[in-house]
Order: sequence, then structure tokens, then C-alpha cells
Amino acid sequence: METWRQRIFLALRLASSATVWSVTVVSAMASAQQAPVRIEPQIQRSVVNEAKLDDESAFISIQGGLISLNDFGSSGLVKGQLGYQITEDFYVSLDYAKAKAGLTSFEKLSGAAPLMTDAQRQWTYTGANVGYVLMPGEVYFGSGTAMNSRWSVTLGGGNLDFAGDKVFAIAAGTAYQIYLTDYLAADIQISDHMYETTILAETKTQHSLALSLGLSFYF
Repeated sequence: METWRQRIFLALRLASSATVWSVTVVSAMASAQQAPVRIEPQIQRSVVNEAKLDDESAFISIQGGLISLNDFGSSGLVKGQLGYQITEDFYVSLDYAKAKAGLTSFEKLSGAAPLMTDAQRQWTYTGANVGYVLMPGEVYFGSGTAMNSRWSVTLGGGNLDFAGDKVFAIAAGTAYQIYLTDYLAADIQISDHMYETTILAETKTQHSLALSLGLSFYF
């Protein structure tokens, strides 16, 4: 009788173990069939508003500055440009610049009569330039503002009227632009105008260095 009871107890234990094992296997299979948990990274993205250039390639520039006229000292300069952006790297422009020469050191020290009339003291340059963009980039103002910029070199030539002479002048320079908006840019230009004059009955080569600041409007 005791043996029979032991057999029943053993059978019940085996059945209980089999049930627990079956439940464990079924739970493991169900877990394996579930879709994997997708972990989303917590990244805080910064919104950057970058200035874009207009599709229009033409521009007009108005500038003012100073020009050195050698023996006549430095004078105020007014300059205008009408240009066209051919490609991302090349552009062309028509330039017009005007200044008025002062008195020479000889005129100031001697007190003699002026060597030239007011009309002859007018320095006027009209020419054309080709520009090449060496370094496009960006300028940062603080941590939240960035503006497009570019540095370029220019070379050209044109007619120069000064001191009664009308001669051909070669103009070489460099320009730096910062794009304030998609249609407006701030300019700074340095240029050298090389030409020959016969002032005071002496033929010599003059270098008129100019520094100008201004704005360019794209349309």
C-alpha cells in the first residue's frame, strides 16, 4: 500500500514539473516572437538658418573711400560698379571711380599760382574688371549667427583722365564681401591703378592705391 502511495506521489511531482517546464518554454517562445524594442536616441537638434544667395546673378555696388594720388596727397573717392556673376568662381564688372586731387607739396610751400585748374584736378577712371573667387566661406558673429562671405582678386583696365592726360590704366586689386541678406552684401576693396603721366613735363609711372567700403545689391 505504501509503495502504491509513493508511486502516485512521484507521478504527481513529474506531472507538475512537466507543466512548469512547458509553461516556461511557451513563455520563452512567446518572448522570442515579440518585436524587438526600438530605442530612440535623445538628441537635441539645433536649427541653423543659413543665408542663401538669390538666383539672380547681376549686382550693382556703391562705394566710398580714399585714394592716394602721389604728389597730390590723399583724396575722397566715390566708386560705382555694375557686375555679373558668370559662374561660382568668375564674375565681371564695369567700374566708374571719381576723385579730386588737392594741392601738391610744391604748391603749398611755394605759394605760387596753382599748377592745374580745377577741371584738371578731377581724377576719373572708367574700366572693366574680371574677378576670380579665391576663397568662399562663412563669417561667424557670436555663437548663433553665420553669414556667407567670399574673398576674390580682380584684374582689368580702362581709361583714366587726370591732369589733362587721357591714358590707359591697369587696375589690380582684391575684394572681400559679407552677405548680410540674400540680396545685400557689404564690400571692402583695395585696388591699385597703374598708369603713366606727364605731370610737370616729366613722364613717370604712377600708382594710385584706393581703399573703399560699400554695399552691393543683387537683382
